[in-house]
Amino acid sequence: MAGETGSISVSLPIAMVIAGFFAISCSNVIEILILIFSTFKSRTGLYFWSMIVASLGIPVHAVAVLLRYFRLAPDFPMCVITVIGWYAMVTGQAVVLYSRLHLVVSDDRKIRWVLIMIITNVCILHLPVTVLFLGSNLGNDNLLKPFIIYEKIQLTGFCIQEFIISGLYIWETIHALKPVLAIKGPNERKVIRHLILINVLIVLLDISLLITEYTDNFHIQTTYKTAVYSIKLKMEFTVLNQLLYVFQSSNCAYCHIPESNPIKSYFEKAKNKKKKSRTSVPVSLQLASDKASSLPLGQRNHSARSGGSDLDT
Repeated sequence: MAGETGSISVSLPIAMVIAGFFAISCSNVIEILILIFSTFKSRTGLYFWSMIVASLGIPVHAVAVLLRYFRLAPDFPMCVITVIGWYAMVTGQAVVLYSRLHLVVSDDRKIRWVLIMIITNVCILHLPVTVLFLGSNLGNDNLLKPFIIYEKIQLTGFCIQEFIISGLYIWETIHALKPVLAIKGPNERKVIRHLILINVLIVLLDISLLITEYTDNFHIQTTYKTAVYSIKLKMEFTVLNQLLYVFQSSNCAYCHIPESNPIKSYFEKAKNKKKKSRTSVPVSLQLASDKASSLPLGQRNHSARSGGSDLDT
């Protein structure tokens, strides 16, 4: 078969196309990683780590597939690495979108259902294909036909998952940002247009990926997939950062936004966090400050010159 159970034998033009997809995916990942480490000030949290995992999953999957297809490495170990990269690339990218969904969705139940959908798809799409793929590459020919059928099912399922998340972003962002756009200028409106355009492009890329699968071009689909996911991740990273910038630049006007709007709750949380950090001063320092403020001015100056010995008595 064309790559399902081992190496492939293709013409030079097809081999060049595969190499081109490999180069596109790797170059995009390098750029994404540079952007990640130059953008994030705090390298913690679900958004940061899901970006790292999704980014690294792309070259892991691409390299393993390339080595396997052209007999540059043992088949089964490359199959295992391919699966690991596939998990990180596909589900990692879904988690990236999930991690920023709270910016535009005020209903916690919708966010929770998206998480349930991602976990469910891992169980019903990732795991069965993993068993069938590894089993067929261990020499069990009875698993090959079920794998070919289920490969189409899983690709369709993950595309539907991305359609749902992208549609949720478009719908909720238009509604969430409507009060802000009434106050802010054309730059914020441009972000909304970018968000819609990028999500439309993501849908079109997923459709093109489905076409390669349903035309029985498995060897093209698996290499084209890494290029598609690298392009999608790069666009998503850009637009999610732009979206966050709109929310932050709207801080001066968020008081005009209704309480039910997620932007309102976002800035209320940020405000409370800053207030908490300002008030979280050790009690001893607060008492010392209060004692210093109660001293006469001359005694206060003498205390400051003597290194604060009067405050310690």
